[in-house]
Amino acid sequence: MMIYLLRHGIAEQKGLSDAARELSREGVMQTRAMAEKFKLYEPQVDKAFMSPFQRARQTASILRVVFPSLRFDVERALEPEADVYALFEKLETYNVQNLLLVSHNPLLSKLLSIMLDATLETARPFEPSHLYCIEMDFVAPGCGTLKYVLQP
Repeated sequence: MMIYLLRHGIAEQKGLSDAARELSREGVMQTRAMAEKFKLYEPQVDKAFMSPFQRARQTASILRVVFPSLRFDVERALEPEADVYALFEKLETYNVQNLLLVSHNPLLSKLLSIMLDATLETARPFEPSHLYCIEMDFVAPGCGTLKYVLQP
């Protein structure tokens, strides 16, 4: 299974609720740049999910401009403070070869650490508008192989 993890772009810091925060102008530009780089890899995506939060939805919309056939389902398990272990267990149930997840920190940093290191102790950094491509022959902690990282 190939799993693409994408963190939303830089968000506005205004007084909106966390769920309603939108991408900043810089976040939009960086996400567009990353999407164009991702297109060069000619990724095959069988299924795509996004957090219901506004900035994840905006990130998914930017990806759809570059990949018009890409469709996203909303997944509450991708919210920033969701249970990373529950999400990890859910990965197998998607039953696809190529999966794209658009989400937030701290969830993505935790998920990346579990996939690659089998622990949360490594606390791998995950910056805005970065995409990690992880290959997993089977979904189990520490069984992921980092194929590449894209940044704006």
